[in-house]
Amino acid sequence: MKRIACLTILLLSFLMVSTTVLANTDTDEQITADEEVIEENDTIISEDTPLLQFPVISDIHICSKQQPVWNGTYCDGSQSVKFINALNDFKNLAPDYQAIVTNGDITNQGLEVQYQEFMSILNNPGYIAPSVEKVITMGNHEFYEPRYWPKPGLTDELLVRRYIQNTGVPNVYYDRWIKDYHFIVLGNEKSSQNNYALLSETQYKWLEETLPIQADPSKPIFVFLHQPIDGTVYGSDKWGGGLRDGRLTNILKKYPQVILFTGHSHYFLNHPRTVYQDGFTMVNTGAVEYLYYDGGAVRGQSQGILVNVYNDKVEIKARDFTKKAWIGEYDFKVPFEKTVFDNEPPVFDTNAKVTVSGITQTKAIIEWDKATDNSLVERYDIKLNGKIIKSEYLEFWKGPSKSRFSLTLDDLEDNTEYQVEISAVDGWKNRTVKPLTLTFKTDKFSGWVVRSGEWYYYDPTSGDEKEGWFKYNNQWYFLDQDGKMETGWITFNGKRYFLDSTGIMQTGWVKTEGKWYYLNQDGSIKTGWFLSGDYWYYLDQNGKMETGWTTVNGKRYFLDSSGVMKTGWIQTAGKWYYLNQDGSMKMGWFLDKGKWYFLNKNGDMSIGWLNTGGQWYFLNASGAMQTGWLYTGGKWYFLSDSGSMRTGWLKDKNIWYYLQPSGAMQTGWLQLSEGWYYLSDSGSMKTGWIQLGGTRYYLNQSGLWVK
Repeated sequence: MKRIACLTILLLSFLMVSTTVLANTDTDEQITADEEVIEENDTIISEDTPLLQFPVISDIHICSKQQPVWNGTYCDGSQSVKFINALNDFKNLAPDYQAIVTNGDITNQGLEVQYQEFMSILNNPGYIAPSVEKVITMGNHEFYEPRYWPKPGLTDELLVRRYIQNTGVPNVYYDRWIKDYHFIVLGNEKSSQNNYALLSETQYKWLEETLPIQADPSKPIFVFLHQPIDGTVYGSDKWGGGLRDGRLTNILKKYPQVILFTGHSHYFLNHPRTVYQDGFTMVNTGAVEYLYYDGGAVRGQSQGILVNVYNDKVEIKARDFTKKAWIGEYDFKVPFEKTVFDNEPPVFDTNAKVTVSGITQTKAIIEWDKATDNSLVERYDIKLNGKIIKSEYLEFWKGPSKSRFSLTLDDLEDNTEYQVEISAVDGWKNRTVKPLTLTFKTDKFSGWVVRSGEWYYYDPTSGDEKEGWFKYNNQWYFLDQDGKMETGWITFNGKRYFLDSTGIMQTGWVKTEGKWYYLNQDGSIKTGWFLSGDYWYYLDQNGKMETGWTTVNGKRYFLDSSGVMKTGWIQTAGKWYYLNQDGSMKMGWFLDKGKWYFLNKNGDMSIGWLNTGGQWYFLNASGAMQTGWLYTGGKWYFLSDSGSMRTGWLKDKNIWYYLQPSGAMQTGWLQLSEGWYYLSDSGSMKTGWIQLGGTRYYLNQSGLWVK
């Protein structure tokens, strides 16, 4: 039979049944009952007056307006309101308490203005009597300013100093005696990206020296640290303080009367593992600002605890400030005796079962009956073929759970058998010995099926998924190794193929991404030269149709905008070129229709004067080589039948002319080595008597002036 620690449910002036650990196997797995609201002017009714009474609250997160708080939200003043609400609640319930503990994360970023607001509330006699001792612990959020607003000088030392100066505590770790009871405060000395509790060697040694002071096994020692020891109280599995080396645990175990109070996790106090005992007692203190459970954060909730100390026991009462209701109570014997534990797993009723419905090729809906537990069923783990695919966390703080649960299983494989196993896990991590089990098989696909936006094909007879090439309605498709229909370019056996947006293999001309390609009848891409109809095209090594100039095997070709290889004369970019019948670009002299043309090394047709082979030629505007007399640039030139420019004496039609070294025809007097000649305005050489400017000259038959 499971043993539960002395979780007593006081029968006060109201009925109070909590979700904490309670041995009662005849009830639902969580026995939360009608939480009777206590009016603000009610006080605690008890047969005995406690020797010492003090509230413990944590994770208040005081912040200033327009500063980030949580998940994209900003300060709205609610943090201070919740803090005041908690203080007023305790003032009304226990007006004579002697001390109060704020157990870390009292601010959201550790700013001066946040400390000032926190202390103004804490020291307000309207909320806390002036005689009340105040114990303050440093949390990880007191180091948070550099995370939000990094700047030089924001060191851990500065932030620790700011905390001490604003709160008035003597150090990050210190002790105090209150009504003859030892209060020991531990604290973070450095920031941590993991929000761990970083205690120095000095602090550990101080703790070892401080614990034995007036230690009495029959008298509790109250120790406070913001972060919990990992794997202990509820919330410490995910939000532990990184205290896994056992150092702190082993020190505290030497003093079983120690009660360690921790916050940080924000986890609900409606949970049986609010208290955990392992050689000493550990207590989760909840959170004032908002709460958490393994399923995520829950806004609008606020909780804390009240500690009552008697001669032979310590009583912990969990309080919900939002509902103004007690939600749990624990009694610990003094001297220490382990009374809070649970090793009995939850169970499913003999008639409980898991069923399946709505089976398709990829989905199924499972439903199962609830399990029962003497404390609380925290979650259901759903296994599919031996692997946990979902943990269904219960919102236990809301009251008794529903009697049946359901879950839709998505992304299943078709025509596949699945084994479902559902286990219940209680608040103490005990798992059902006999889980609920079920086996089902998904439907098989047939024909074309779209899954997650991708197309697949299943054999209508066997249900097998097709792979590779297959023909459907006289069209070829390709399915990859996972059966997914391919589209666009693919490579298969070293050849490239193109499949359109519907997956159909293309042949012939295809345009994609603004480029043209040609695909053979087998779908493979063509490259190089090929004849289509009466026209030649050139496709590069990737199959892309070339346009414009291209070089193949050292020869240049021109393909128009439609990719057709050109021959004969073409004009592009303002220049003329000539392409042979094989499309290759011609260069140098060539005769076309009785006329000579000259094409430069780049293939463009020359016009005007051309010097080649040591000779000058002239090509007219159409590129044709000139012969005979040429008038250009205001001068006459003579080009031979071969087109070469003449110089020196020239006899044309029995008339002599003289062409200068530049080729320009000479007029007027000409002096050569043998003497003077005179050439008329038309360039003809004069002979016989001529009169120039009133002077007569005689030129012999050779045109030479005879003096």
